[in-house]
Amino acid sequence: MMTTAMLRTATTTAGGLPPAWGDGLLVCKQVIDVTSDVRTFVLEPAEPRMFRHDPGQFLTLVLDIDGRPVERCYTISSPPTRPDLLTITVKRMPGGLVSPWLHDRLLPGAAVRARGPLGEFSITRHPAPKYLFLSAGSGVTPVMSMTRTLYDLAHPVDVVFVHSARTFDDIWPPSRSTEPFYRCRRGRCRRPPTLFAINAP
Repeated sequence: MMTTAMLRTATTTAGGLPPAWGDGLLVCKQVIDVTSDVRTFVLEPAEPRMFRHDPGQFLTLVLDIDGRPVERCYTISSPPTRPDLLTITVKRMPGGLVSPWLHDRLLPGAAVRARGPLGEFSITRHPAPKYLFLSAGSGVTPVMSMTRTLYDLAHPVDVVFVHSARTFDDIWPPSRSTEPFYRCRRGRCRRPPTLFAINAP
């Protein structure tokens, strides 16, 4: 019988790394509560693969909800510098079809089918010494990926990150998980990204 280790060995590339993931089954490894109505889903390929995407790209989830085929696009909130796992961060929309289903059904061990990565909105296509990131609500997810990428690679860039939220509790991500925004203060980036919460009525 082929073990998991043997399978990984059989499916690695010539360079010793698993091939890139694309259009297939993803298994939920962990669910993280970000706010009262936002969750991050940590996903891994069902087969030995590595995620290779540009920061800011998205996935299209292909779901079957009550016998009805449904597709939804979600930005990849994790950076490509962490290729073993991938995350999407989803706000539960009251009365929605897909986001409540994900919050209720996509638990550790559950699997979903997805296509991607897709999209051209990425800092890799717009290299610059300075960035001004503007986001509001759930629109923060591509900026999360971009900022984490810049942090992981220790790029000597200046980043100002302005995010609009209705209340402090609605900030994505909350202070307990904003690792790039705080660790950059210890010198890995030339200047730390700055996060502003702007209350909106």
